[in-house]
Amino acid sequence: MSRSTQTRQGEASRARQRVERLVNRYVERGPYRLSPDPVTVEHVIAGLTRNLICTGRPYCPCREVTGEPARDRANICPCPQHHADIAREGVCECGIFVSDEYAAAHRQPQTGARKEE
Repeated sequence: MSRSTQTRQGEASRARQRVERLVNRYVERGPYRLSPDPVTVEHVIAGLTRNLICTGRPYCPCREVTGEPARDRANICPCPQHHADIAREGVCECGIFVSDEYAAAHRQPQTGARKEE
């Protein structure tokens, strides 16, 4: 593996860790939960990571990045619009943050070995 490939992989890993910290801290401190759908969470985290690597900011992957810093600032995750989305739908537009009620109603079944009775 070349040094440039290792460097890119290291940058991508650090960007992903930064995004995961941002998302987890927000959930720990805020009134919302992570989506109970792990596929949605993975897709959004991957999109946030990609945007962080490409633009230097964790822009919501569900929002358009225009290249105008003043306009795009409103699209940094968590975007201001997510409060209204969650109040209305129980979930933000990109699907990563949800209300307690939404999380309870959409809880994923546990996987793994079933206990013999």
